[in-house]
Formats: sequence, C-alpha cells, structure tokens
Amino acid sequence: MQKFDQKLALWAFAKCKNIARHQIKSFNINALMNSKAWHMCCDLSDMEKKSSHIILSGAAPDTGNHGVTALSLSVLKGLADRGLEQATILDNGGNETFESELNLTSRTMAFKPGKRIYQASNMHQVRLRQFFGLPSPLLDAIRNADALLDVSGGDSFTDIYGPARFEQIILPKLMAIDVGTPLVLLPQTYGPFLSKRSRQLARKVTLASKLVYARDVDSYNNLKELLGDNFAPQQHRLGVDLAFGLPVAAAKRKQGSVGLNVSGLLWNNPEGAAKRFGLSCNYQAVLIGFCKALLENNTKDILLVPHVRPSGGSECDLVAARALKAVLPTHLASRITIETEANSPEALKAVISQTCWFVGSRMHATIAALSSGVPASNMAYSMKARGVFDSCGLADQVIDLRSNNTKATINALLQSYLNRHAHKNTLKQNLSSVKRQWAFQLDSISAATKSVHTTEEALYA
Repeated sequence: MQKFDQKLALWAFAKCKNIARHQIKSFNINALMNSKAWHMCCDLSDMEKKSSHIILSGAAPDTGNHGVTALSLSVLKGLADRGLEQATILDNGGNETFESELNLTSRTMAFKPGKRIYQASNMHQVRLRQFFGLPSPLLDAIRNADALLDVSGGDSFTDIYGPARFEQIILPKLMAIDVGTPLVLLPQTYGPFLSKRSRQLARKVTLASKLVYARDVDSYNNLKELLGDNFAPQQHRLGVDLAFGLPVAAAKRKQGSVGLNVSGLLWNNPEGAAKRFGLSCNYQAVLIGFCKALLENNTKDILLVPHVRPSGGSECDLVAARALKAVLPTHLASRITIETEANSPEALKAVISQTCWFVGSRMHATIAALSSGVPASNMAYSMKARGVFDSCGLADQVIDLRSNNTKATINALLQSYLNRHAHKNTLKQNLSSVKRQWAFQLDSISAATKSVHTTEEALYA
C-alpha cells in the first residue's frame, strides 16, 4: 500500500470509528489492517458499495407525455423487482408523482433546459460547474450512483428535433462519462443524425457506454451503421421498447369501441408539422375522413384517447381531440367520446386495452394497445414505429404519412380496421416472445447496474 493510500485508509477508518484526528498517528497500519475492527469497517464499506442506486435520465415523469412517463414506470418497476433499492429521476422540476407503488426509494432532481442559466437546476450551469470543478448536488448524485440509465425519451436520440433538443438529450450522457459513472443506454431509437457533430457525439457516447440497447431491428441496424468496425455484440444489443412491460390498471368498463389517438404534434399546427416531417398527406383531413367513413358504415363508436397533455402546450392531444370532434357533423360527433379521466400511463393502458382496435401517431399509445393484445395501426411521421411493430409481426400496419397521400392513408386505415381479427391472431402469436425478450433485457440491465465482483457476474452483465 502506497503512503498516500495508507493515510487515506487511516483517515477513513478514524472517521468511521469516530477517532480523534490527533490519534491517527499512533496507529500501526499493518496491525490495524489485521484487526477485527478494520475488517468490520471494510465489510460495512462493501455493503454500501453493493447497495443499488441508479440515476434515470431521459424519462422525466413531469412532461405531460404519458409515453415518456410509461418508460420511467416500466424500467423502475422492472429493476425494483430485480433488487434495485434507490433511484434518482432527472425531471423538469414539476410536481408530478407516480401513482404506482414502486418497491424502492425514489426521488426526483431537476435538470432543466432553457436560458435561465442562473438557476442551479439549469443543465448549462451544471455542465459549466463540471468543467470548472465546482460543486453541484446533481453532479454528486451522478458521481455516487452505480450507473446512469438513459432512455432519451425513447425516440429523441437524434438531431431531427433541432440542436437545442439534441443538447438536452446528450448532456446527461456526457456528464456520466466524464465523471466515470457507468452509462447504460436503455432500449431506444438511434438516429437519424443529420449533422457531422451530432453523429460524432452519438458515436462517442455509444462507444463509451457500458451497455447499449436498441428497441427494434431498424434501430439496431442504425446502431451498427453508426459504429462500424467498433460495433460489439456483447455491448450493443437488440431489445424491445420498455413500455411493453408497463403495468396496467384495472379496467373500469368494457369499451369495445374503436380507439383513436389524435396527435397534437400533427394536428395543432398542420402546416408546420407537414413541413417539419415531410408529410405527403393532410393529417387533419385524414382523421376527419376516416371518422366519417367509419361511423357512417359501421356500428362501432369511437373513443379518442389523448396521450400527451402538457398544460397549455402546443402539442396537447386533448386540444386536438376536442377540435376533431368539433368539426364533425353533430350526428357523428354524438358517437365520439373523449377519454378525460385516465391520468396515468397505467390507467390509459387499461382504457386502450378495452378497445377492439386502436390507431394513433403517438407510438407509446399504440404500444399500450399492442402490449395488451389489441390490434393496432400507427400513422407514422418518422422511422421509429416500423421496427417496434415489426417485433410483433405487424410491420405492415405502420402507415407512413410521408409517402401516402390523404386518400391512400384513409383507405389503409379502413382496411386495417376491417382486418383487425387477423391482426389480433398475428399479435397473439408474437406477443409472448416480445415479453420474454423484455424480461431478459431487464435482467441484463439490472446486472449491468450492480457492482461486478466475479467473472460470472461480469459475463452476465
């Protein structure tokens, strides 16, 4: 043992045993290390190291986006069942709380974007503190954690949402790498990365991570392409979306209706959305036409299920759902109900599970359907949905709004509804495999977050 390590060990032992500082010099290091008291102290230290504590980023439960909250609930529930004891969730400083009872100690810490750099919770201030070696409670939390688990909102590890959003997504990952805390990238989408800088940062992060999961085959192939010769199968793995393991609340009533999620992202600013995502159809006209055709030719009613409800936010699904109902003829609008009581991901999943068929652009709304055995279709505005549906054998039920015009999209939705019974059988054949894969990836993620003491554990992690 080097001289510095001896002094450090003596100081730590004295602090633990409440020994006065001036008495340390009288200790014999060799005799001390062979003493019963020393070994008891070391045992206590080892126990503290073995306690499991993670930081969760990219899944803030206070965004109003129930899909993102579903990611939080799913991973925390899965890891708590596997022995996780403590979790710190990075959020936006809101007051949202989980309705689920999680068998672990959890807390939230604000890590907010924005220009108010004077706030201690501002991500830019925290990053500057890291650069200059200044103290920060959040940095201390990351430094002392067993691992930082990051899910990037499921689909936000890309720069297509702009440089500010990309910076928000990349910073927690870089901070963990820089303090030496193991980084685990939970199942998510990778790319596209339009700028050279974004691609370089993404490559750096995925190479430095202890474990990396893609949530579908398409994302997995993107990961391979990003890393090239540095791709390592033991480190970079194929998984499934975390929300497939989301618990479901007890259903209050049997619906039997057609479920429809109206995306506020696409409806509330249709021209902006069309330009931003390159849509070939009129999203509002698609939903109006679909609802008219379905209600006029079928006895099924429609249940509108908002999945994003930020207060006053421009992407609010509830605003969009009300607008859709308002523009339909009165005799048709009377057969449309808007779900307003379900205010948690589990409650929404319970509602969706009671529909006979479900369609939406919010991917986690459609995952709530798929994971409940309900046949579904996704109106896609990016590549993220196809791979997830493919894992359930329903890749052809992703209708790409970027390549289909308005009439073609309406016809595809009606055809999907008519074929719902066949799709339900296909889903039934594939769903058990998806859920087994979900459980296996949680086993691996759990092992990767714990201290590895043996070769067997290292291989498992």
